[in-house]
Amino acid sequence: MDSVFVDIDSIANFILSVSTPEHALSYTRQLGAEIMTLSYLADVIPESRWLSVKKYHPHAKQMRTRNRRLTIIFHIEGDTVIVDKIIASSNIVS
Repeated sequence: MDSVFVDIDSIANFILSVSTPEHALSYTRQLGAEIMTLSYLADVIPESRWLSVKKYHPHAKQMRTRNRRLTIIFHIEGDTVIVDKIIASSNIVS
């Protein structure tokens, strides 16, 4: 989970480098809201077939963000959704 916070920080820093602080804050808040929706959507999202996703967890699932630029990689353990990584959608390859 710590790597997810590092991912979010690096995303915010990148947006901050190309945009305004307000936009970076807004974007990271939206990203946080999308991560929170995983608790509702995780059961209906199928396991990923991509090797670049499965390297994070053998039963990994993926959800693209609203703007489709980022992919949230996660898995389920019991009743808990665990976010493994947030990566650029362009990095999803077989």
